[in-house]
Amino acid sequence: MARTLAAWTARCIGSYDNSMAELLTPEQQDELAADLDALRESLESLLAATADGEKPVQLKDNKGRLTRMDEMHNQSILKANRNVTKNRLQQVNAALQRIAGETYGECVECAEPIAFARLKAYPEASLCLECKSLSETS
Repeated sequence: MARTLAAWTARCIGSYDNSMAELLTPEQQDELAADLDALRESLESLLAATADGEKPVQLKDNKGRLTRMDEMHNQSILKANRNVTKNRLQQVNAALQRIAGETYGECVECAEPIAFARLKAYPEASLCLECKSLSETS
């Protein structure tokens, strides 16, 4: 899968030159900070709305064995989705801390600027496209 992603990235982006990425303007930083705040609120409300789904499936609430198995299967999917949401929320909070520390928009691996277009698509991104591609192929 990582090899496929690297090939796709190389094909779509070409030989990405990270030096093309410029430092974020104050307006871009404000826009991305607002995006991160909105994303954090959305993720937190999603976690709150799905909290009841993590409770154990009750035997007395089911009419039969298959119904209980279906509910347990649905619950395992919900738990997996909640874990993905929790991880993304952690990434968003880390990005907000980088904003406070004035390192947002800077790759944590190579310290080069992360392109605004990448941050607009993934405001919680901590790696430039080149470092992200390298991390997925190794």
